[in-house]
Amino acid sequence: MRKRIRPIRLLDDLWDKSDRYRRLGLELPPGDEPRTRDLQVHHQLVDLVEDGRAAEAAQLMRDHITHSLTATAISALEDREGARTV
Repeated sequence: MRKRIRPIRLLDDLWDKSDRYRRLGLELPPGDEPRTRDLQVHHQLVDLVEDGRAAEAAQLMRDHITHSLTATAISALEDREGARTV
């Protein structure tokens, strides 16, 4: 029973740590370019997976992670932190 608790705690921890990025993303207005782009990519990923085009889906996912809303949020947080230290 204890072994099941460990993965749940790990997932809870990851969720908590990613919360600040989600919150920053929610501050973006609807229609904002990163948010719109991410939604389009999510739909493309579903289409590729449904069509059995795994290699294309994998590449799109890699590109998406690199340019996603989360990457935008991290960049914005780094910019805010840099502004505080100047």
